[in-house]
Amino acid sequence: MNNKSDKPEVTDSDCLQAFDHLYAYINGELSDPRSVAMIEHHLSHCRSCYSRAQMEREINDRLKNSGQPKPPPGLKSRLDKLIDEFEDE
Repeated sequence: MNNKSDKPEVTDSDCLQAFDHLYAYINGELSDPRSVAMIEHHLSHCRSCYSRAQMEREINDRLKNSGQPKPPPGLKSRLDKLIDEFEDE
């Protein structure tokens, strides 16, 4: 029996490719329009990845609203410098 649906078939490789960019997409850090379009297209066709993205958005929202203090200014640059020093050794 050959049953065709209106939605294209989603493969594991499609999911892996979307997952590579999912966090950047959720955090608004993905600036490449082609990558954004690819992820949005995938999320509109893959229930599993859509659910995962929704869960990650919810986690992000809860963390943002948790009232925890933000890291002090310059922390990222200090950590980057420490990591660079370790890599140079």
